[in-house]
Amino acid sequence: MSRQKAKIELDKDYAKRLFLEGNTQKEIARRLGRTEKTIGKWKDEGKWDDLRKSLLVTKDTQLTSLYNQLDRLNKEIETRTIVYDVPANLLKPIKVKDTDGNERLEMPLYNPKDFPVKVGNTPSSKEADIIAKLTSSINKLETETSIGEIVDVAKQIIQFTQGIDLEFAKQLTDYFDLLIKQKMS
Repeated sequence: MSRQKAKIELDKDYAKRLFLEGNTQKEIARRLGRTEKTIGKWKDEGKWDDLRKSLLVTKDTQLTSLYNQLDRLNKEIETRTIVYDVPANLLKPIKVKDTDGNERLEMPLYNPKDFPVKVGNTPSSKEADIIAKLTSSINKLETETSIGEIVDVAKQIIQFTQGIDLEFAKQLTDYFDLLIKQKMS
């Protein structure tokens, strides 16, 4: 790929990121030194409007969902009824005769705790695997800083600075743009 095509692709990716963060086509064109028409063409070709709608799942909502799944699984395990591995013959009624010779059915007496636990309040291997995967996903989401997060922070700082010093905010925007382009390459 030629340098020119690589630069266009890099700008297109960055423009898409800015668009998905809520920037206008005019602002994106200004920041990238492109025309609004070019940004509009890229937006239509890449169906960025559809993508923006589908990106309602933010990092926070993903984390909340993962924590909720982990919590539900742990509560299910904690509150699960303990099942003991009682032999089948003790679970069926037996015929007994009273002193008069009359027969009746009676359940055998036993203490279930005398038998091994079949299903308990500890995770099965499948549940332990799910817990490990959920925990790993949570850890990854909480510790990684994505380009999107850098863009979010940059946007907040620039918006804050615009109210104080517009020229400095424009300069800061250019610096953040350089940082983001560097992170994307």
